[in-house]
Amino acid sequence: MIDGHRVVAWTPYGRERTVSLLAKYMERDVRRGIIDEYRLFMNTDANQERDRAYAHELAEQHPWVTIQHRPEGVDLGHLPKQRYTGLAYRAMVDPDTVYVRLDDDVVYLHEDAVENLVRARLDMPAPTAVFPIIVNNAIVSHFLQLCGKIPTEWGEVKQYCMDPNGWANGPFAVKLHELLLSHIEAGTVEDLYLYQDFPIAPGTQFSVSCFASLGSMYAGLDAGPGVLVPDEEESWHTIHRPLATGAPNILRGNALVSHFSFFPQHAFLNGSDLLDRYRELADKAVA
Repeated sequence: MIDGHRVVAWTPYGRERTVSLLAKYMERDVRRGIIDEYRLFMNTDANQERDRAYAHELAEQHPWVTIQHRPEGVDLGHLPKQRYTGLAYRAMVDPDTVYVRLDDDVVYLHEDAVENLVRARLDMPAPTAVFPIIVNNAIVSHFLQLCGKIPTEWGEVKQYCMDPNGWANGPFAVKLHELLLSHIEAGTVEDLYLYQDFPIAPGTQFSVSCFASLGSMYAGLDAGPGVLVPDEEESWHTIHRPLATGAPNILRGNALVSHFSFFPQHAFLNGSDLLDRYRELADKAVA
């Protein structure tokens, strides 16, 4: 718990390959009393037997890991599985809980990331979402360049979630991860912190690889507890809800995580040794 609030981290779950890293950071932060529960919202295809088995093995091994399924009686039709993640919020309505969403390919969390993000979330109740510095997120890369943390010689990144360099450029993503890993190895990750928090203007789409939100917000929604309208979670959290409230989302300057890959970057990142290097770090987190 943090300041009397439960902290539930959760992941739209699909891949053992990367969640096996993320789970190590969850274990670290559970041991430290920062995270109370890690929830896997099952969002796999029919042929992912091994991935589903891993999720259940994780829940059997650790009492703080829970499995969440799509709510019964809700059918969105023949939509890609990514569209189902908005249903997860129907079980996130405890008004005394802070929920921390983590993509299933978040592969590194700085030791202060969750605590700093949750404290910022509690200090700023108005935003729909409070985001950490997410390495490999186009808008975050824009602000990191603005603050001189990423060389513009690598390619300029505009404040747009699908910027050609920040979202689709594989070699750019490789350089970002190598930059972060060099700071981790040198013990200087805090050098990548931003000088301030940055507001994200209402209506600005933002890739939601990681953010903190309040159960009290979901509990009070007009359509019902945890019912997002529209049901697509990224649009709701970064476009529709901020426009409705007039409150900008916030990019927090002193919490940092790493998101591995967007699909246009897969070929470049999968051909590197980066995930192996991240795996070694995750293993050390619980050593």
